[in-house]
Amino acid sequence: MSISARILQKLAFLFFIFFAVLFCSCSHNRPPKIVIGNDFYYWEGTADSNPGDAMQNARFFKKLEDKSEHNLMNIFGKGKHYVWIRAEFEIPPQFKNQPLGMVIPHLRFAEQVWCNGTFISQYGVFPPHEQSTQFKAHFFSFPVNILNQEDKNIVLIKVFVYGDSGISSHAFVEPTRFAYPAFEYINFMNAKVYMLLFGIMLFTFILYLCLYINLPAFKEFRDFALLNMFTSFFLCYFFATEVPAYTNGILSHLTFAKFTLCIPGYVIIFLSTLFAADYYGVKTSRPLMIFRAVILAIQVVPTFFTTNYDFLLKVSPFMMTLLLLQVLSGVYELVKNFISKETRGRCLQLSIGFMPFVLGMLTDVAIRSIDNTQAYPYFTIFGWQGTVVVFIILLSIRFASLYRQNDQLNNHLQDEVILRTHDLADANYELSVLNERLEKDKRHSEMDLEMAALVQRNFFPKPNKHFKGWEISVCYSPQAKVSGDFYDYYSYNDILNGLSVFDVSGHGLSASLVTMLSKNIISRVFQTGFRRNEPVDKILNKINNMILSEKGNIENYMTGILCRFTDSEDASKCSVELGNAGHPYPLKFSVHDKEVYELKGNDGKKHYGAIGMKGITVSFARSNFFMSTGDILILYTDGITEATNKKYEQFGLEYIKDIVKKNHARGTDEIAGLIIEKLEEFTEYKPLEDDITLIVAKRKNVKEFEEDEERYDPEDDIEELDDAEAIEPLDE
Repeated sequence: MSISARILQKLAFLFFIFFAVLFCSCSHNRPPKIVIGNDFYYWEGTADSNPGDAMQNARFFKKLEDKSEHNLMNIFGKGKHYVWIRAEFEIPPQFKNQPLGMVIPHLRFAEQVWCNGTFISQYGVFPPHEQSTQFKAHFFSFPVNILNQEDKNIVLIKVFVYGDSGISSHAFVEPTRFAYPAFEYINFMNAKVYMLLFGIMLFTFILYLCLYINLPAFKEFRDFALLNMFTSFFLCYFFATEVPAYTNGILSHLTFAKFTLCIPGYVIIFLSTLFAADYYGVKTSRPLMIFRAVILAIQVVPTFFTTNYDFLLKVSPFMMTLLLLQVLSGVYELVKNFISKETRGRCLQLSIGFMPFVLGMLTDVAIRSIDNTQAYPYFTIFGWQGTVVVFIILLSIRFASLYRQNDQLNNHLQDEVILRTHDLADANYELSVLNERLEKDKRHSEMDLEMAALVQRNFFPKPNKHFKGWEISVCYSPQAKVSGDFYDYYSYNDILNGLSVFDVSGHGLSASLVTMLSKNIISRVFQTGFRRNEPVDKILNKINNMILSEKGNIENYMTGILCRFTDSEDASKCSVELGNAGHPYPLKFSVHDKEVYELKGNDGKKHYGAIGMKGITVSFARSNFFMSTGDILILYTDGITEATNKKYEQFGLEYIKDIVKKNHARGTDEIAGLIIEKLEEFTEYKPLEDDITLIVAKRKNVKEFEEDEERYDPEDDIEELDDAEAIEPLDE
């Protein structure tokens, strides 16, 4: 069993003990109370009717047979009515000559109470500024001097009936010293307990809002914070009598109901589906997101602008149906993601997280189905509190796990940096100095990144070089300071043997380290394969095997293009063998028919896989073709073709093809510059979303190179020659 599962079990047990102690009361030795709720009689009066009217119409009173929680609504409907409730009781000997208290566990909307013709008190406010005490229990004190010790006592209650009104059949009378503690207990269970939950929700909202502000990548923190905020608003409805703005009349009952019970309830369900999607780590489809937003708008807008409480009562069934649709959309997404192995684990966690809420809801349904005469606490709300606690644990475990994984990856990458910088020290003194500085300053991340960028730039060949029969231009621009793209030339003196471009998955330091790890491997394997005249797809397979062995557990993989050039007897032509390891298809402009073609491989095999993916079978493409004088070869990374504008449209290949067709007679520098200029114009000069590398290689007449040889720096050839001589052959 995992540590997180054991923690959840222990916390569940502690919560069970806590609520068992909280909601259990000890019995006291006390005389039996006078239950008056079983003998309530009712008569409908008018707004200005008084106790005298009620006494005169005593013969019209009917016994209140309905004992359910909403009995008055069941009789009179949801409209406005004024109903008189009559009850009688005699004082038993053990209660005589004592002040008595009457407790009504549940009564809505508002009421006024008389005992033996004397006004006692009232709860709530009658129209025109009506207010309800909601779920609060009601206590009325009967002084000794108004009680008939030897005869019947008559209690008259004038009730303003509105909405889901009802009077509890469990009302009772007993001495004040017993009645008032009973009233406080009932009041705590039905109303004040939600104040505790309100505080927990508000604290959780503040905590996860702060976490999201500092960690904006964790969108589930944002959703969870908002869920708790709107839940705290929702809870205010259940302890309305403890909210000063409500009890002082600043907020009307309609306004209070709209902004605590209705709108927050709609938003809570919407945010629950949003939280679930972000918890999966899967983006919700746009149609489903629009569907949910439309439902929320249909619920919120009419509720916000209504000025009539009757309207809220009438549309409540329709609103509940819309809530059910929101819930079903969330269940649909849960089932869909549960089918996928990648998200099944998180779906299971999500189901466990919502289990307390579901159990609380089922408990409410079961209890109220068995006994609908009492106003029980809403166990659904307590279940939701349990769900909040479970997700606090799950989110904390997820955050801690990601933090540990990131820390382990950083430690591993630091070890790789140290190892590779020692290997490169013998070949390049400047690189050795830079790596030593990187090792000394590795605790300062910004300096590490700057150093890595400098190392990477010096590690690549000069972008624009000329070889015998070739004019080549390179545009290389990393998205960050370091890049996952890299390119290389393979030459001997002024003869170009090969050309490559590779794109490592991901961005930042880890991707840049893989480029530096891979460049030497690719160069050595290519040079050995070139001398042995091995096919380029076989060379790519060897590169794949060696990189898998060298990079260890680093998850980055890469795609790439590897070209081998062989001059033919015809000086105007060059034979090209091109290998493709899952990379975007290169382009070739043919001067013969003035068309641009995508080089998709002509070896007759199926092509799949990329370099450096563990456990994946690969089959790399191979293309064989000729380059005549004037032909142009374009290699690029997907950072160019997948760049988007504000409308999320991709740059694609058509612009590149069009520029090459119209400007094929120009030099490679101009062609590459026009492509980059068009890319910047298309993206409206916004920052890069990915690294970009563009190589434009134009086949030139060999004689032209010999005539213009004085334009090139001979030191470049010396460097390339030294590199070639330093390469040792690989073992088979």
